[in-house]
Amino acid sequence: MISRVTKGVKDLSGNVQSATTSSVPSGKSVMYFGVFLAAGVFFIFISFTMFLPVIVLVPQKFAICFTIGCILIVGSFFALKGPKNQLAHMFSKERLPMTLVSIGTMVGTIYVSMVLHSYILSVLFSVLQVVVLLYYAISYFPGGSIGLKFFSSTLTSSILNCFGR
Repeated sequence: MISRVTKGVKDLSGNVQSATTSSVPSGKSVMYFGVFLAAGVFFIFISFTMFLPVIVLVPQKFAICFTIGCILIVGSFFALKGPKNQLAHMFSKERLPMTLVSIGTMVGTIYVSMVLHSYILSVLFSVLQVVVLLYYAISYFPGGSIGLKFFSSTLTSSILNCFGR
């Protein structure tokens, strides 16, 4: 009887140890997360302060700088969770639509600014990129995606009520 209890406790401690080491990021990954996040925020800041005022003249500079910032912010989550875990998470059934929209807005932003040279479409795709990036970041906070869905449904119903629907 005592040997069964001892064996169960040993198995339990091994499971607890493996669970904590796999879910808690190391100090190095947290440092890389911070560096990538800061670099991404820096690029987005530069795109808004330097290139947004001249987006009519050079939409390419804004789009490239802004997209690099978004890629670095997404990359920060890769550094935090690990590439394999992050890819599995991003391409999971519930996250796949948002992942595809995110990739689509990044590619679209580059395409409309570099190939089409369109001011209006560059702004439109950049705004979509901001919305997707905010949703992506907020969804990682506990209750973030549920709160975001509640907020968006409340906002949508308020706007529709203003127009009499």
